[in-house]
Amino acid sequence: MTTEWAVVAAAEQFTLDPHNSGELTFTVSNPGTAPDTVVFDVAPGDGSQRAWFTVAEPQRVVPGQGSVSFLVKLAVPAGTPPRRYDMTGFAYSANTAPEESSRSSGRVTYEVRAVAPPRRTPWLWIAAAVALVLVVVTVGVVLLTRDDSGPGEPRVVTVEAESLVDAAVVTSPQNSKAAVGAQPNCCGVTWSGDKQLFFTGLAIGDQVTVTVQIPADGTWRFATVRTTAPDYANTVFTIDGNQVGGTFLGFTPKVQKTEFLDVGTIRLAKGPHQVTLLVIGKTQGTNSYFAGVDTIRFTEVVAQAVAR
Repeated sequence: MTTEWAVVAAAEQFTLDPHNSGELTFTVSNPGTAPDTVVFDVAPGDGSQRAWFTVAEPQRVVPGQGSVSFLVKLAVPAGTPPRRYDMTGFAYSANTAPEESSRSSGRVTYEVRAVAPPRRTPWLWIAAAVALVLVVVTVGVVLLTRDDSGPGEPRVVTVEAESLVDAAVVTSPQNSKAAVGAQPNCCGVTWSGDKQLFFTGLAIGDQVTVTVQIPADGTWRFATVRTTAPDYANTVFTIDGNQVGGTFLGFTPKVQKTEFLDVGTIRLAKGPHQVTLLVIGKTQGTNSYFAGVDTIRFTEVVAQAVAR
């Protein structure tokens, strides 16, 4: 029997501090007589991202006729356009498919305010002036690495992930029939280039590896555009066998595409590098461990130094 969860937010909106951070409690009730294990998660509204939210202990046992509370923390990153955003909380039984038992709260809003940059104190202006003099009189300067588009600009390597499918390598420690392909637009989502890399993993440990060419030695910031869906898994990225960034939670009640998400920064040499998407788990009751990647981007991290 499917549990008819009830999800209620403690308020109709988050109250954010001057740094656009806040907390809100959601209560999930089990109206049935039998205990059940509930999974609670967040569905971000338009213009927002799941990575802004943190849920404490997202999976718990709820006794019959009982309730549990989940604390949701919101931290809006600097530079987010100031306006009103929204989200919903949802809950589903851990032992069933989300579409069978998922129940949502009402819409919860939050107002993101513009954050003024910190005021510079006079000594910072003095330090800046001294640094400028040093640059002028220095014997030599180590220049920023440039790309062909113009001086002073970092190199950017942007790849449509589906273009890497033909040379991709799928491995499965459990010998599952995991596969990878190029999926055309579907489910109300339009991907860049009208396709995405679609990995149909079937077990924890399944992985797909693609090769990306890096044009120069240096430090590179790795970012991706990802897809989330009811049957998508939790994944991590590795580059040349080293994990970069944290866990990406693939589940949302409907298919959605993210904006570019920073994964992490890594030092890379010029040449080919192996980028691996690895399945590490899931947060919903499904036998699928799918994942989708729309676009991959490496942006050169450049720094200017003065030779003495």
